[in-house]
Amino acid sequence: MEKFESNSKFSVYSSFTLSNDDVNIIFLLYAPLIGPEAVTLYCSFQSLLERNNLKSEKLTHQDLFDLYSLKAESFKKARYKLEGIGLLITYLNEENEYIYILCPPLTAKNFIKDATLGLFLYSKVNKDTFDFITNHFKIEKIEKNNYTNITKTFDDVFTLRQVNQETFEKFSYLLGRKPNKSIKINSNPFDFDRFLTMIEQGFLEYGVTSKFKEQICNLAFVYGFDESDMVGLYHDSVNKSQLFDYRLLKKKANILFNYKKNMKGPVLEEKNDLDDEANDLISWLDESSPSDLLEEIIPNYPPKYLDTVLKIYEEINLPRGVLNCMIVKVVKDKSGELPAVNYFKKVSDSWISDSVFTTKDAVKYVTTMKTDDDIVTDVKTIDDNGGFETL
Repeated sequence: MEKFESNSKFSVYSSFTLSNDDVNIIFLLYAPLIGPEAVTLYCSFQSLLERNNLKSEKLTHQDLFDLYSLKAESFKKARYKLEGIGLLITYLNEENEYIYILCPPLTAKNFIKDATLGLFLYSKVNKDTFDFITNHFKIEKIEKNNYTNITKTFDDVFTLRQVNQETFEKFSYLLGRKPNKSIKINSNPFDFDRFLTMIEQGFLEYGVTSKFKEQICNLAFVYGFDESDMVGLYHDSVNKSQLFDYRLLKKKANILFNYKKNMKGPVLEEKNDLDDEANDLISWLDESSPSDLLEEIIPNYPPKYLDTVLKIYEEINLPRGVLNCMIVKVVKDKSGELPAVNYFKKVSDSWISDSVFTTKDAVKYVTTMKTDDDIVTDVKTIDDNGGFETL
């Protein structure tokens, strides 16, 4: 039984940061249901999070009340509303210490379509206001009748090459290996249509959706699997309900990849006439799949490293080439070890602050760091705690 006291301590945790869209959703969709005090409390909890780890310091509730001019009773009512509507999870231990875990808001589409929240919102505001709110989040349909789609296809832009291993003159201290001149190979990109003809589509609960196609094609690229590999994995990923389960597919893909780990997959190459070393390196960083990247810099790497790289791609909003360059740099600094995702988030903050946004920027950023014999500018290095020190 909770016995709330103002001097009790709490910490706030989160796994996300609020985007501009999230803020609009909180104020336009959630606010009419939970009221301004609950919205203020939610935003107050967000403001207490430290940027580097999305966790707050341990505070007393009275500290919170003083910071935001809150009263105990209004705080509890606001907290209960956040819990009830799914924006907050609360834990309490025997020492009367609290943990508050912030939950992300639903997307506007999911909120409005939700049988409870959408109906509740409609009952709380008048029709004009409801129409204004829903129209605010609508995306205008693009009129394309008088236009022709001239978008390049995959094969128009990319070809396949086999990566050879030689030393980069300038990049060797960081990467240690380079892709040599392209060797063309007779291999086609993953053929999704062919894949469809080889599977039992009855296992797909919603049929062949664009999301399913994206999942299959992306996984095939990441692991370097062909159509036959993916057909076997698909049929092995049917759950007890006789439905395809993408979570099972990812697990099965990891297992299969470990068996085929010594097989080199093809690497994408942009079709252009440039053939100098810098462009070779930039192309390699831009196009290397997670498995190829790790095989290149950490031979015989543990399987968990592949999961870490995939999370880095998902959680850090930088281009693949920049992230690949960052991974190579950090692994070099860490003597062949790959830290957790949070470490890379700290590194990315530093790179962004130094305006590193393209692969070309990233290569220049790491290759212009001077040796002890040729120090021109300060060199930033990453300590074991993810902070920065100047040599």
